Amino acid sequence: MGPSSDQIEREIGERRGSMESKVVELRERGRRQVRRASRTALIAVGAGAAVGVIVVGVFVAYRLTRPASPRERARRLLPPGLAALGRSARGGRRSLELGLRRRVPSMRLYVGDRQVGEEPATTHWERIAVRAAQAAGTAAAGAITSRLLSSLASRREK
Repeated sequence: MGPSSDQIEREIGERRGSMESKVVELRERGRRQVRRASRTALIAVGAGAAVGVIVVGVFVAYRLTRPASPRERARRLLPPGLAALGRSARGGRRSLELGLRRRVPSMRLYVGDRQVGEEPATTHWERIAVRAAQAAGTAAAGAITSRLLSSLASRREK
């Protein structure tokens, strides 16, 4: 026959007692490990903060003791939009162009049935005429701008 119920209960009690001591020991071990890990993390955070403070202090001291370069002095004189161009010539121009494009709506110019700029000039003479028209337009714009600026300057002098 199998073991009696009293015998089974005794064995369960013995096992439970041995398991309880192991559970208590494992809990204590876990608490010690958590304390050790938290101390280690606190020391690491403190060391990182100290290094950060030192690096920032060195950088501030470097910036305060180093004289400004001619480029930096010139950039301080320029308005913020133009100063961005000086930092990175390509990226600044691109961002400025994108900003201007977003403000100005797109438009198409048609002369007769042809869209200007869409179809290339077909003959050599047409290309020459287009270049001459472009040069004349540029020259006219330059002349108008210089005349406007000189008239504004003469008004300020008066």
